[in-house]
Amino acid sequence: MIAPELLPQEPAPRRAPQPRGADRARHATRRRTRRKRLRLQRPVFVVLSLATLAMMMMLVYVQLTAAVTSTTYKLAQAHRERAALLADSLQNDETIAQLQAPERLAAIAGTLRMHDPRVYAVVRLPEPKVHPKPSGLAFFGTWFTTTER
Repeated sequence: MIAPELLPQEPAPRRAPQPRGADRARHATRRRTRRKRLRLQRPVFVVLSLATLAMMMMLVYVQLTAAVTSTTYKLAQAHRERAALLADSLQNDETIAQLQAPERLAAIAGTLRMHDPRVYAVVRLPEPKVHPKPSGLAFFGTWFTTTER
C-alpha cells in the first residue's frame, strides 16, 4: 500500500494594493445593485400581497356564506320539528279529551260496578316529621348524600 504524501503548500498570490477609493466604489456598486434588485422585486411583492389579501377576503366570504346557509337549513329543520310537535300535541289533546269524556267514564264505572259513595269521609293525614339538621361528625355525611329530607 502506498502512503499518501502531503504536498507543500504554496503561498497565496499577493494582490496588488487597491487604490484608496476602491472600497468606497465597491460599496457604492453593491448598494446600487441591491437597490435595483429591491426596486425590481417591489412590484412582485405588492402584487402577491394584493392577491393574498383578495384570496383571504374571498375565503372569509365563502365561510360566512356557508355559515348562513347552514343556519338557514337548521332553522328550516327546527320549523319542521315544531310543526310536527304541534300536530302531535293536538292529536294528544284530542285523545285526552276523548278519554276524559264523562259519558265514557260513566260507562266504564258501570261495567266495573262502581257507584258514587253514600257517605263522604274526610281523612286527616299526620303532620310530616321534621328531622333535625345533622351536626358534628354526621354533618360530613350530608356531603355525600343526594336525597333531600
